[in-house]
Amino acid sequence: MQRKTKQLFFNFMVLFFTICLLIIVAEIAARIISRELAENNWVGAEKKYYEYDPLLGWKKIPKLNTTRASAGNAPISYQINSRSIRGHEYSYEKLDNEYRVLILGDSFAEGFMVEFHELFSEVLKDRLSKMRKNRHYQTINTGTSGWSTDQELLLFQNEGKKYKPNLTILMFYENDIAYNNQPKDWGMYYKPLFKIENGILVLTNVPVPKPDIFIIHDHLESEGSVFRKIRRWLNVNSYLYKFIKERIKNTYGFMKLSSKIGIIDKQINEKEIIPPEYRAWEKNYNETIRSAWGITEAILIKLRDETALIDSKLLVFYVPFEGSIHNEVWDKLKRVYNFSDEDWSPDRAGIVLEDICKRNNIDFINPTEKLKTKAVEVEKDNKRLYDPVDHHWNAEGNKFVGELLAEYIAFKYLGNNK
Repeated sequence: MQRKTKQLFFNFMVLFFTICLLIIVAEIAARIISRELAENNWVGAEKKYYEYDPLLGWKKIPKLNTTRASAGNAPISYQINSRSIRGHEYSYEKLDNEYRVLILGDSFAEGFMVEFHELFSEVLKDRLSKMRKNRHYQTINTGTSGWSTDQELLLFQNEGKKYKPNLTILMFYENDIAYNNQPKDWGMYYKPLFKIENGILVLTNVPVPKPDIFIIHDHLESEGSVFRKIRRWLNVNSYLYKFIKERIKNTYGFMKLSSKIGIIDKQINEKEIIPPEYRAWEKNYNETIRSAWGITEAILIKLRDETALIDSKLLVFYVPFEGSIHNEVWDKLKRVYNFSDEDWSPDRAGIVLEDICKRNNIDFINPTEKLKTKAVEVEKDNKRLYDPVDHHWNAEGNKFVGELLAEYIAFKYLGNNK
């Protein structure tokens, strides 16, 4: 009997250490293949590039000079100036006869996936210099990954307007809509939140909680829960855990199954499985998204008024979702989330945003159709405008957007002077 017990114990230990070894190997593999996941880990890898800010939630680390991985390509040089702006130092004072453009936006604007000289804002500057040689041109790109329109407004109010831009361009991506209505971004950082009280836009959630405070909306996670502490630790430290979690979260079938068998925290219905930022594509908005659009419109109006105070024009540039340009991306998402063409459209957010800008006298560009045409053209040479791994504009996409903006600005704001 004792011999059998020893044998069972030995077999158990062999099994235990085998499982541990497999987990370690899987963790190492996840770290190797999850480059994109590492780039999106705010609390972990992102500490190398961003730091806590009590007003904005986070900002690029000043005076940083390093490289960043980029979707399996060669590392991208990443230089941040003393005021948390990518690129060289920019003076608040303009040169004589200088036309200055300020860029506000998120990761599409920041463009850490491409070299600085390939960034659309630099292409814009170079193109304007060739088209309208009678002036000096400068573009100042304040884009920061993960930011929403609310943070971009605050950046303009507290820093951007000091540069006295002739033109302010807001790069608007559709996930801004959902995040303008919540105090936490898609990663692990918390952010400012505007609310509308008695018709007035009011700033809340400032100073922003530090990222080690785990608050989801107004719900404080239990500090006494061992399970939640373990899950929290895994979320910050384990690539394997995040890899599996993200695959479950982004797969309709897995989420549905996980809900039924109780793997996730609570029973959820099918509608709750869909990420909130995807709701911008729904043709019939629920109350939450209608509220988010209301806050978004109020923020845009405030930014319009703030830019007008310093005699700066405001131009809203809609950044189309990759699925609006490449049909296979949208088709894949439809299969994952069971979207129907009757109820969902990847172009929906751009249409609503254009209506908002029109009724509030805000200049607006929706480049969707031009990007579609260009995508077909470059595909003949086996090229794309969006990187298939990180889903942002690659160098080809940035070049096209920069040139498109230059053409618009030259004839809309600079007249026919050569």
